[in-house]
Amino acid sequence: MGKTIIWTHQADAELNEAFLDLLEQSESLETTTKIITEIYESAAILATNPEIYKLDILKENNNGNIRAYEKHTYRISYLVEEEAVYIIRVRYARKEPLGY
Repeated sequence: MGKTIIWTHQADAELNEAFLDLLEQSESLETTTKIITEIYESAAILATNPEIYKLDILKENNNGNIRAYEKHTYRISYLVEEEAVYIIRVRYARKEPLGY
């Protein structure tokens, strides 16, 4: 059995904003839904293999438990805990990188 995947309020709000931006740009509900679904599915993989991606280099004072990856030009940052993986940030990857 893998870890529980938990989306923080911030990450969930950022993904919702991404949905609205994508829908406006693509004008296709089908395409937008497909991309967002694939982002959710990519996070689900972390339940069984949370160390699959590299440490998040944008996280200041990273203790080695915050990692990040990109999917469909979105950068997803997550925190690995003993029982759960917390999705903490979803950011458009083509924006200026911001430390946090």
